[in-house]
Amino acid sequence: MLGKLGILVAILSLVLLFYLVISFGAGVFTQKEKKPETKKYLRSVNILLILVAVVGTILVILM
Repeated sequence: MLGKLGILVAILSLVLLFYLVISFGAGVFTQKEKKPETKKYLRSVNILLILVAVVGTILVILM
């Protein structure tokens, strides 16, 4: 079984993976200028991913 540290690493690596996939899909790493809708979408996704990482970290610490 995974210990606390293993679970925390798994949660944070999944959040990072989701961030990379969504960013590549939205075209963040291209040289073109982004539409305002895309910037707003990415800001919302980043807030959600940060929230998931924080809640996951708190849950692992309190377990």
